[in-house]
Amino acid sequence: MPSLQDKIKELLGGISAGSAMGLDLGSHSIKVCEVSGSRGKWKLDRFAMIPLSEAAIIEDEFQKPDEIVEAIQAGLRTAGIKTKNVAIGLFGQNTMTKRMSVPDGTKEEIQDHIMWESEQYIPFGADESEVDFFVIGETEGGGKDALVVAARTDLVERFQDLIKESKLQIKTVDLNVLALSNLFAETAVVANPDLDEGSILIDYGAQSIKIIIYRNGGPIFTKELPVGCSLITEEIQRQMSVSYEEAEDLKTSQDENGNLPEEILAIIRSQIEGQISELKKNLNFYISAGSTEQVKNCFLMGGGARLRVLQESLSRSLNMEVQLFNPFDYGLKCGSGALEDNLDLISAVGCVAIGLGMRS
Repeated sequence: MPSLQDKIKELLGGISAGSAMGLDLGSHSIKVCEVSGSRGKWKLDRFAMIPLSEAAIIEDEFQKPDEIVEAIQAGLRTAGIKTKNVAIGLFGQNTMTKRMSVPDGTKEEIQDHIMWESEQYIPFGADESEVDFFVIGETEGGGKDALVVAARTDLVERFQDLIKESKLQIKTVDLNVLALSNLFAETAVVANPDLDEGSILIDYGAQSIKIIIYRNGGPIFTKELPVGCSLITEEIQRQMSVSYEEAEDLKTSQDENGNLPEEILAIIRSQIEGQISELKKNLNFYISAGSTEQVKNCFLMGGGARLRVLQESLSRSLNMEVQLFNPFDYGLKCGSGALEDNLDLISAVGCVAIGLGMRS
């Protein structure tokens, strides 16, 4: 059973050695960073974000590869990153994770069991996928608690081609949802072990909402919904008869108290109502009173986290406090004064890249 790492190694002819930068290929912008340290002692040394034009990346398709490559190179120059080694994160509907209990045995026996099971639960087909797994711990019955990860082969190849075109070398392959989970574990859970008892992570991006239920050392549930802040921008663009860029400015033009014009606020509320309804459907089992998998905390991150109305709407809908996730509040240090001036922005949009950087 080939793993994601094995597939990339086969495609590229070898995994490069040395430290790696984290690279987040977001639909709205490219984020690059370098992280140093170890658990509980991490430091963000370098970070840059380069915006992309509308529709440069749609879902997991690179519509404007030349622009994306240029943005990656611009990010490296802006951040002062010299390494060519990169940790990348896959994303979208052609990826999946599943936490499952498997019988104890050798690595090969566990691998065979997971491969047999994977044919039943990988929605895009096990034969067209790269599958990997990580043993998290032991179950009460003496088996193993494993996290299974899968991605379509053609998705892996698209990322490989783009990274090769950018003249970079892949060192680590991850999923974005696992990078977020990793960042949460390496910062928040270290600082507050009670968060391991059950926490919801919501990454509200431009074209997707990533949902993670973190419990007992890792994610027990992950889901990506194909909606996000871009739909809000498009609706502002339509109703206000402005360009996409002007609509984006209107969406984020909060006053010093975090308030938006009532007309814009009404559009945003109308759009996020349907999105939050879909999000809540995926969370109902975990936040219901009778569930054995209780969650006690909810954290919001991503570009949408900068909209105060979103945080308020989520809190009302989920009937629980929704906190903004800021890794710098949980021990992540900052390596330069220039970065310190942008911590609010970095904590919202940089979590995937930072989580990937920690993988190196």
